[in-house]
Amino acid sequence: MKDLLIAQNSLWFSSLPLDSLHIWDPTLGGVFLTISTICHYLGGSSFFLSLISFVYIYYRPKLAFELSLSLLTSGIAVYLFKFHLESPRPFPYPEAFDEKAFGLPSGHVYSAVVVWGLLAYRIPKLWFRILSVLIILCMPFTRMYLKVHYLGDVGLGFGLGLFHLLVIIWLLNRFYTKDTKLIFIKTENYRTLALLGVVLTLSPIVLDSAFLSEEHHHSLVGLIMSSGALGGFWLGVLFYPRFSKPEFLDWSLPKVSFSFGTNEFRIFWNTVLVRLLVLAIVITLLYVIPGSLIKKSIWKDDLFLRYIRYLVVGFSIVAIVPLVLQKIQKGKFLQN
Repeated sequence: MKDLLIAQNSLWFSSLPLDSLHIWDPTLGGVFLTISTICHYLGGSSFFLSLISFVYIYYRPKLAFELSLSLLTSGIAVYLFKFHLESPRPFPYPEAFDEKAFGLPSGHVYSAVVVWGLLAYRIPKLWFRILSVLIILCMPFTRMYLKVHYLGDVGLGFGLGLFHLLVIIWLLNRFYTKDTKLIFIKTENYRTLALLGVVLTLSPIVLDSAFLSEEHHHSLVGLIMSSGALGGFWLGVLFYPRFSKPEFLDWSLPKVSFSFGTNEFRIFWNTVLVRLLVLAIVITLLYVIPGSLIKKSIWKDDLFLRYIRYLVVGFSIVAIVPLVLQKIQKGKFLQN
């Protein structure tokens, strides 16, 4: 901790690099603010939840599981660092962006490196890889431009995120290669594994205390959200094959068609709209509405309820959405 205090008196935790990014504000300030705001939302939990849902329902379930593992483990790691390093953010910072947890390391930078780095690794399209690299490189500067992070915050976030990405890629190449057919886990020990997953992902709640500062509390909230969602995804991977028909353990989209009036056009867009409708209904019923009710209650700050909420939404995306789609016209809209 003493070394951290020394570092906080250096350029790494000085407002000078943040202020220097605003020298072009008279001419390009609007452009920089727009880019920074876009990057803020591109690195947020709501965007990543939507991205994973989209990849899972429309693109490739296997890639969605890889993204989920990468994003949620990075979320757990970054909030553990925030909780224990206790490094404050720049003050004052814009209230519009609602950043109340500790600043070191930057979660947006960390997650951007991990998620967009994995996407660039898995999707071999030049334009997409260029876009992913641009988002990763812009993220540190935009976080400093908004004055929500110091140079040290984004630097450590970038370094840890890169290390995390390399570990994830090594693990995937070692145990979950492109040729791996297994997407879900079919085992008779699913109940034991499910219970173990819940115990492990719920364990960070022991860090809660009535004596936590506001920054500690919000750092712990982020940790609980990530661990709850990871627990939900884990339960979905275990339970979905128990209730699913074998032919629905993998899927993709029908051939893309923009030729209005053709049979291919009708099949493709009907499939897209039905999947989107089911996803929207399930998330609204099991995530949005319960969240709104909890926020209006005396339990709005209860960490266990927040864990349950994210556990349920993770499980819903993985298991309930495809199970509902199987019931609609005998799974017509979930077939490859």
